[in-house]
Amino acid sequence: MDTNWVPEHFIGGHPSLDLANAVFNRRVPEPDDELLKSARDVGNWLEASGLADVREAAAVAGIAEEKFVERTHAVREAAAQIFGSIAAKEPVPTEALGMLFSSAARGLAGAVGLNGKKPELPLAGWRDPDAVTAVLAMLSIEGFFTLPAERLRSCPRCGWLFLDTSRGGQRRWCSMRVCGNREKISRHRERVSS
Repeated sequence: MDTNWVPEHFIGGHPSLDLANAVFNRRVPEPDDELLKSARDVGNWLEASGLADVREAAAVAGIAEEKFVERTHAVREAAAQIFGSIAAKEPVPTEALGMLFSSAARGLAGAVGLNGKKPELPLAGWRDPDAVTAVLAMLSIEGFFTLPAERLRSCPRCGWLFLDTSRGGQRRWCSMRVCGNREKISRHRERVSS
């Protein structure tokens, strides 16, 4: 069954953070925590995030290479490690950064580019697993160099990453509607049962 992407999946403030968040829960993973289960999920994610149009997303969905989804997961996990470390004010894991550079370099031979945060690929490039994973890696590298580290946060409830753009820099939850409300309900139950 395909993942149904909704606006709540795109709360990171940057495509690389939204990619890192493409799991149900990073803090306490469930047995079926994966949101990117197939090439079709990856294509639909790219379309829902605004990085690809319908035809481009369909081209990605048609990638039949067995290791494509696994390589997409590797890029996502490297991004999650890097941005999670920055949010925790810990040193960036160099092996994760190296993995992103290596993945980006593999696709650069196919003339992959970014126009701002929008990938620039011919339609045939969207059918190329190396080009697609290179785009995801390049977005993560771009985020690493441009996102303000002091505003990068990790939700204490689910572990999703987000850019805190609030005026005072005090945003705590990935989403007040989701994790913020769950935390309020949890605290209320604790008070009632005490």
